[in-house]
Amino acid sequence: MKRYIVSLLALCLFSCTERIDINTEASEPHLVIYGYITSDTTRHEIRITRSSSYFATSRPEGISHADVRISSGDSVFVLTENPSEAGLYQTQGHVYGIEGESYTLSVSLDFDEDGAFETYEATSFLPYAPEVDSIDFRDSDLIDKFIEVLLWGRLPEQDENYLSFHIYRNDKQLTSHLEDYFVIDDEYLDKKEIIGISCFYLDQEDEEEDDILEEGDYITVRVDGITKEYATFIENAQSELWGSDPLFSGPPANLETNIQCKTQNAPADISGFFTAFSGRRTSRVYHHQ
Repeated sequence: MKRYIVSLLALCLFSCTERIDINTEASEPHLVIYGYITSDTTRHEIRITRSSSYFATSRPEGISHADVRISSGDSVFVLTENPSEAGLYQTQGHVYGIEGESYTLSVSLDFDEDGAFETYEATSFLPYAPEVDSIDFRDSDLIDKFIEVLLWGRLPEQDENYLSFHIYRNDKQLTSHLEDYFVIDDEYLDKKEIIGISCFYLDQEDEEEDDILEEGDYITVRVDGITKEYATFIENAQSELWGSDPLFSGPPANLETNIQCKTQNAPADISGFFTAFSGRRTSRVYHHQ
């Protein structure tokens, strides 16, 4: 990744003398449910789709007419489908999650269109967010022509802390895809204090990226407090996207999901994840050193 350091894969050359036939027949479609509720006051989203074949070039098909709700105690938020995008369900704009509470997603839909609805559920705890005080920039001593983004803050007083880092340049998020997420746990830090840790490395030579900083750019770093289960899901998903390390390790397993079907004899396998998380932000204007 260009925004932070990852392990390098060794390149190997090999030859095969035996022909291998691989079955590329399309598998049965999976139900995919992915979404979240956060501590921000905004429209929280749940996306429900039907998986496509491996070689498909179109986006997965969105599933309409589902009943989608997020609840915590006596609070129930009903999500409505976005009229411009099938399968995208959103809360009202005034909704926000509360740190320390647990939230349950409930989805009812007719996946196989046989007239009978199936019900799916997942529950996630909403962790406390870290405090974020400030960020700073410096030319990286580790990678030439990269700018290093440093963060100061403090972890919340809870047993386990898993953090997800995101960066914005002039309000445009540079880490909008799962492969760009940067996740650590508090074992990475010696103490509860976050003292100038390097959270991003921005490539200043690749003109095809948005990482190149200009004088006066407004840079924001957001740090989310996430659950251990969601951290594992992100890391496993990235492993699938980037490939195996070492190169010839065993084949990847299916990503684990926290979504369970509550209806017997469900017509499809389930993929995806529902999570709750909290976030804090800090910003700074970039000045060339």
